[in-house]
Amino acid sequence: MRIVIVDDAAVERAIFARIAVTLGHEIAGEAADVTAGAHLAREHRPNLIVLDGRLPGAGLDAIELLLAAAPDAHVAVIASVSELDLVRAARARGASAALLRPLLASQVAQVLDELSVENGG
Repeated sequence: MRIVIVDDAAVERAIFARIAVTLGHEIAGEAADVTAGAHLAREHRPNLIVLDGRLPGAGLDAIELLLAAAPDAHVAVIASVSELDLVRAARARGASAALLRPLLASQVAQVLDELSVENGG
């Protein structure tokens, strides 16, 4: 699976990237804001865009912007366990999945496996 990560926290991007690469996935690009993320999504046409659900200045509108840039991609939103309302709202806006902090390899593997099946591979 080809993945673009959009998160203002470099540590969060690095944690997700390390887990995803270990699981055999490709990180097509990383961005700290939605504008750069949309550019990467248009350029690389990822299967998955991982988005910080609390990305400063973006809100949940970022989901629609990223899906417009890469219409065939799934979006997985990163949120805290205490932000289940955010997860529900993100799904209503088009997110396919949620990853809950702290990011654990087992959780990331499960979400990536589920989305890989949906992508036919």
